[in-house]
Parts: sequence; structure tokens; C-alpha cells
Amino acid sequence: MSQPAEKLSISMPRKLVSAARKRAGRRGLSAFVAQAVARELEREALGEFLDELDSTVGVVPEAELKRVRREWPKR
Repeated sequence: MSQPAEKLSISMPRKLVSAARKRAGRRGLSAFVAQAVARELEREALGEFLDELDSTVGVVPEAELKRVRREWPKR
């Protein structure tokens, strides 16, 4: 089920709009922008959560990060 929509007026650099329209394709610019905003909100919320963890539990030591990165290489 689709959520109610609200019409907005935003300004973006022309090159960014052009690239977004090309990437959005058939799904349309509005859907593309809505998805991008949703992802950015999730990313910012995750960053805030990680900051909160750092302040309550402590920062993960650099040596431990290096060890984990060696054991779990990017796929």
C-alpha cells in the first residue's frame, strides 16, 4: 500500500538533477528522490546510534578494528 504523498519544491544543481533523472529511469524522479532521502535518514540514524554506543560503551580500539578487518575482508 502506498503512503500519502506531499508535493515539494526543491532546488538542486542541474548536473545532479540530470544524473538523477537518468538513473531514476522508468520509476520516476519522485520515487528515486524519496528512496534517496529515506536511505540518508537511515544512514544518519545509524551514525547517531554508533556515536551513542561510542559514548556509552567506549570506542573500539584501533588494534581490534584492524584484527576484525583482516578476518572479515570486504566481499
